This record gives sequence, C-alpha cells and structure tokens, in this order.
Amino acid sequence: MSLSAHQPFTGYLHHWSLQRPPFLSCPDFFFSGQPQREALASLQYFSASSWKLAFLTAASRSGVSHLLDHMVSLRGFGSSPVDVILTRTAGQASTSPLQQLGSVLGYGQRHDITQQMIDAAIQQSDKQGIRTLWFLENCPVSTIGVAADFAQRHRNFSVVATTLPEHRPLLQLHAGMCGMQIELESLPVHDTSSYVTAALQQAGSTRAIFSEAAITRLHDLSGGLIGEIAVLAESALTTAACSGLSKVTPSIIEQVSENQTLHRLQQDDGSEERQSNRAA
Repeated sequence: MSLSAHQPFTGYLHHWSLQRPPFLSCPDFFFSGQPQREALASLQYFSASSWKLAFLTAASRSGVSHLLDHMVSLRGFGSSPVDVILTRTAGQASTSPLQQLGSVLGYGQRHDITQQMIDAAIQQSDKQGIRTLWFLENCPVSTIGVAADFAQRHRNFSVVATTLPEHRPLLQLHAGMCGMQIELESLPVHDTSSYVTAALQQAGSTRAIFSEAAITRLHDLSGGLIGEIAVLAESALTTAACSGLSKVTPSIIEQVSENQTLHRLQQDDGSEERQSNRAA
C-alpha cells in the first residue's frame, strides 16, 4: 500500500490510538533537530551581519519549506525589528517572486508592480528602522539578479535564496555578488529517532510504535531527509495497521520504501510519456 497521494485511510489512527496523522498533517508542528538549529543560528547571524545575500542550500525533501514557515512565524530575530518576507516559486503558472514581494509590501494584487514601487516601499521600512529579509524559496535564476540589486541599493534589505545543491553554482553566477553559504543538512540518526517520537507524541501516542530497528532502517532508507522520513513513516503506520501488527517493524519500512520507489518511477515514466506526446 502506498501513500502516493499522502491521504491515508483514517482507520489506522484508531489502531494506534492516535488523534490525528502524526507526520503529514501537522503544519504547526516544527521539529528542530541539529540541522535545523544550525541553519536557524546561521540565519540569525546573517540577519545581524553586514551580509546582503545568502544562499540556503538544501536537498529535495529536506524540510526547507517547513523551516521557512517557522522563520516567518518567529517574526524576526531577538530584539531587532525584522520584517521577514517569504515568496515561493511553484511552476510556470505561479505568480512571479517580484509580484509576490510587491503584494506583501502593500501593493495588493496589482499586476503593474515595478521595481521603483518596490524601492519606495523598502525605503519606507528603512526610515522606520526595520530591516527586511526577503526569502526566495526555489529562487529562479531569472530573479536572483534583481533581488541582489535590491539588496545592494538598500542598507536594511537582505536576500536569502534557497536552492538545490546542483543549482547553486548557476544561481551564484547570476547574482553578481558574493553570498553567505548556509546549508540545511539531513538528520543524523539520533534526530530521526527523536523526530519520530516527537511526531507521534504530538498526535496523541503514549507508547513506542516503531521498534528501534525500524527507526534505524527508516533513517537508512530515507537518507535522513525529514520529508522522506515523514512520508515513509506515515505509510508504515497505515501498512502495519492493515496487517494488524502491534509495532512497525523493519520489514514494513522496507515494504513501503519499495512502494514509494515504484510509485516515483511510474510518475517519471508518465511525465516522460506526456512530454513525448507534446513533442509529437
């Protein structure tokens, strides 16, 4: 059984005496392992430094979106007034980062937002002694140059661009300026164990549902990527409940991992077939 749609049947919650899905339906639950703490500390240092640009590099499914949501919820660092703005790029149909920035800065949903209008809004915040941090998740190459220009023009405006490791060199090249390097690493095995325990507890669990060996296997097969851990762990709960098991075992972890791999291969094949049909 696969969690390809990330919508498990709810009967497994009763089986494990859980109040809600522990891993995939908890937007308010933020797990801060060693990699998250180190990344947040680096971002706090960046916000108080003279750096104008930072590259936050993270592998796919490493939890960078959740980290950025947590950043926005903090509403600044320490006692310094900081306006944290987060824009996201999700496909060709999404609103451009520049339009999103203008909207957050007070121009609403206008489609005629110019760089001059954004400059004026940044200057207004600067006069009030507020520093603006612009986080660009999945920053496009086409946007980094404009973002870097804003950072260079305004004393209290800085940019953090998130990117995949393989995309960072090209992003750096188009930025036209040096940037601080920050990385969000994968979880070490002890953090994987702590994450599984914390997620289950916040969902109402009062006992150990995953065996220690299962958690070790979960860590190995996920590569310590917190997003991958979440998908596999939720699927393992469903599969083990369907089998009437009292604990999640390593064999269950291996089964759901194989299912996930197969599902992704099928998705990739389908995507390639659609592209071939369009080309024809």
